[in-house]
Amino acid sequence: MKKHLLSIVFIAVALMTSSVADAQIRFGVKAGLNLSSLSLSSNNLDWSYKHRPGFHVGAVVDFKVPLAGLGADISVLYDQRNFRTNNGDGTYSNDKLKYISIPINIKYTFGFDEVASLYLATGPQFSFNVDNAGLTLDIPDSAGKIIDSFKAKNFDFYWNLGIGFTVINHIRLGYTYNIPCTKSLDSPYGSVKNKTNQITLTYLF
Repeated sequence: MKKHLLSIVFIAVALMTSSVADAQIRFGVKAGLNLSSLSLSSNNLDWSYKHRPGFHVGAVVDFKVPLAGLGADISVLYDQRNFRTNNGDGTYSNDKLKYISIPINIKYTFGFDEVASLYLATGPQFSFNVDNAGLTLDIPDSAGKIIDSFKAKNFDFYWNLGIGFTVINHIRLGYTYNIPCTKSLDSPYGSVKNKTNQITLTYLF
């Protein structure tokens, strides 16, 4: 699995660095909504917190290589993922994980390029926890008794799947699903992963 992932990352980098003289390179800004959920399933515990809104904002470099419809982009984002935790006494508290995220996507675009076009995208995302690497979440059982605490990890790795459209060659609206490939929290019960849906608005200069 790791060999396949590395191969795809290598292809993405090669696309962005080959034929630079002929490629169209554009810069842009992007921002959007995160809908995140943390979940754990094991023989002893079934726990989850669903779809808490957060946000992401940052810059993007967009590459269009001299192959019909083929391109790539790389972004640097401030990426905040929010969730709500049960305090074990019938009350809840809002917690958040703050990342610097670097998604690298290969894109295939089709349609009327200058007017409107549809794209499909996929690629890796590297997310570095910049604020709450020591954050702990208290985990209650069905009776509200705290049975354990989980610690946030310093680094998350995702594989992204995306779809969207571009209009008038400048405005792009997209949806991305972050597939977690690493656990976000240390847990003796199983793998706690952060699954996130993203809706992003991009403006390309």
